[in-house]
Order: sequence, then structure tokens, then C-alpha cells
Amino acid sequence: MNNLQLIMKKILIIFIISSISFQMSFAQDKMSLNNVILQALESNRNIQISKNSVIIKENLTSLGQAGLLPSINASGLADYGNDNYKTQLIGSQTTVETTGVQSTLLNASINLNYTIFSGFGNKHTYEKLKTNINLADAESKVNIENIILQVAANYYNVIRTKENYNAVLKSIEISQKRYELAKARNDYSGGTKLEMLNVKVDLNKDSVILYDAKLSKENSQLSLNKLIGFPLDTVINLDNDFSVDNNYIYEDLKQQMMSQNYELSSLKYKEQVSILDYKITKSTFYPTLNLGSSYSYTNNNSASTGFDVYKTNGLGVNLSLNIPIYNGGRKQAAVNNTKIIMENVALQTEELSLLLELELLSAYKDYQNSLQKVKMEQTSVETAKLNFELTQERHQLGQVLSTEFRQAQLNLLMTENSLNNSKYNAKLAELEIIKLSGILLNKKE
Repeated sequence: MNNLQLIMKKILIIFIISSISFQMSFAQDKMSLNNVILQALESNRNIQISKNSVIIKENLTSLGQAGLLPSINASGLADYGNDNYKTQLIGSQTTVETTGVQSTLLNASINLNYTIFSGFGNKHTYEKLKTNINLADAESKVNIENIILQVAANYYNVIRTKENYNAVLKSIEISQKRYELAKARNDYSGGTKLEMLNVKVDLNKDSVILYDAKLSKENSQLSLNKLIGFPLDTVINLDNDFSVDNNYIYEDLKQQMMSQNYELSSLKYKEQVSILDYKITKSTFYPTLNLGSSYSYTNNNSASTGFDVYKTNGLGVNLSLNIPIYNGGRKQAAVNNTKIIMENVALQTEELSLLLELELLSAYKDYQNSLQKVKMEQTSVETAKLNFELTQERHQLGQVLSTEFRQAQLNLLMTENSLNNSKYNAKLAELEIIKLSGILLNKKE
């Protein structure tokens, strides 16, 4: 056995062992796409950030934040003095000096302020705060959908690159047998050395392809691990299922999209917010009626007051009315601008609806086309397998040139890889239509 044979056998052993360890190193049952998505929902950092953005809006939504509750403030003061006085009456030459006059002052008060009426601005503000929660939730789900789409795409890419790797691994085993046959012919049955050298070249080419396929497989696993929050060196045993659902009906998808698409829902909530902003701005033209109430207590012990004891306490209530008359047109400009913003958001919603309809139709056609490609690629693989088997038999009998056998081998490898890639593209197309239709987060498999 020469050096090249030893090298090729070592390469085969290394890649077979690495392939087995790659599949067995993650000690668990096979993970389905649903399992992987659930893991991403739990561990992906960007998903956690999106969820936290909703919680922030929830924390800001209360009657108090909208100004619908009174504000209560308490204050207190304690003051101590030790003073010296010098006094002289008008018209008198006599001065009176007093030293060491001590004084204490204690004061406490509690104040309540409540806006009784402000043109319904606080009511609209509370409605806006609640709508902002829905808006944040829709925007969060848009982000989560995009991440899940990445997770699913990476999930199927891991399967695709693994299948491509396995196809190359089988091809290099065939090349190894070709080389052994060519060498035997060269040594014992009159085969040419040129043929053996050509097979060596093919074997080297296959080894390079195998290295690239292995790298693609490992990189796809790294990308998936990062998205789902696993340690980067984790190897997951995935459920190798490329099956697609060919029962989608375009009109049903379109109807679901108009009611469930989170990107469209987000704009609809923005439209509601813009309407409330317009109402809030309009409320500034109305009078404002405020209620105020306070209770205070004072204890002042000082000779300067002329009393031995000076204490006060009491309750006060007041109403204040503020009527806006003119402020240089600033309020009217604000109203005009919020009205324009409201109209713009409505136009954006209409434009997005048309754009999504176009994208859905395009994605649906792409999906149908991908399904047809998968069927044709499956036929091509069956034909290539049959052609390879017949060519292999004739090659072993010496009835077919090595170059023809090599071409049959490459055709089989090419059609198998092409089928894997077509299945992958079909899954991406399917994921796109269920994302556009707004059912991606509810898709189980």
C-alpha cells in the first residue's frame, strides 16, 4: 500500500469518526424544529430584549402616569435660633440690648393637587399608554418572528450541510475504490499508469470537497448554537425532516395576513397612537380646572413674636381655573402637525398592506415553484443513481472508461446536493409565507 492510499484511508477514518462524534456528542433525543424554537424563545438574548421592551411599556401604563390620580406632597421644617437684639425707639436716646434669645419653629404641611378637567387630555393619555403596550408587543413579535425565521433557516441549513457532507463522504469512498481498482489493473491486468494517476487526482479533488463540506457543516452548527443560546461547541442531533406542507391556499393566507401579520398590526397601533396624539393636542385648547387642598401646622416659640405660645393649624381648599386664550399660534401648529402625522401613518398602513400582499403572492409563487423543483430533483437523483449503478457495473467489467465512470459519479453527487439545496430552498419559501401570513409564532412544526 503506497503513501497516497495510507493518506486517503486516514482521511476516511478521521472524517467517519468526526461525523459519528458530531452526531453523538449531544447526548439527547433528536431535536425537532419546534424544540429548537422553544429553546431560542427561552435563551436568545435579542428575544429577551424584545420581551423586556414590552415590560417597560407596561410599567409606564397607569392612571397616575396619565395624570388621572391626585398628587400628594408632604413637607416639614424645624428651625432653632439663639439671637442677640439691639433696639432703639424713635425719638429716644436709650437703646435696649437683649442677648441669648432662643427661638424654635416647627412647621409641617401636606398638600393635595388634582386636575379635575383638562379637556380630556389625561384620559386620552391613558388610552395612549395602553395602546403603546399593544404597539410594543406587536413590534416585539416582529423582532421575534425575524429571529425565529433565522433559527428555522439555520436549523434546515444544518441538515442541508450535513446531507451534503454525507453525500461527499460516500463519493470519496467510491473514489477510493476506483483508485484501488485502477491500481490493481495497473499492477496485474494491463491497466495504464495514466488512468491510475487520473484517479489519484480525482481522489484528491474529492478530499478537498470533503474538507469544505465539513467546514460548512460545522459553521452552520455554530450559527444555530448562537441563535438558540447553546454553547458554541455544542453538537445537536437534529430531526432530519425536510417535509413541506403543500396544502396552503393563497386566499386563506392572504386573509390571515390582513388580520394576523404583526408588522401590519404594529402600524395599525401606530395609527391609533397618532389619533390619540391629535386628541391630546386638541385638549390644550380647553380650560383646565384644578383642585388643591392642604393641611398645615406651625409652632413658633420666640420672644420676637410677642407671644409666649404661637401655634397655628388648619385645612385649606382651593379651586383654580386656567383658560387658554392665545399663545402665539403654537398650539394650532402642534394640532396641524399631529393631524398630518395621523394622515401619514394611515397612508403608511395602506402602503404596507399592498406591499405585504405583493410579497405574499411572490413568496407563494416561489414556494410552488420550489415544490416543483424538489419533485424534478428527486427524479434526477433516481435517474442519476440508476445511471451510476449501471456505469459502475460496466466499469468493473472494463466496458466503460474511467472518465465515464467519474462523470456518472459526479452527476450523482451533483444531483444529490442539488436535491438537498432544493429542499432547503422550499423550506425557506414555506417559512416566508407563514411569516407573512402571521402564523409563524403559532407554527408547531
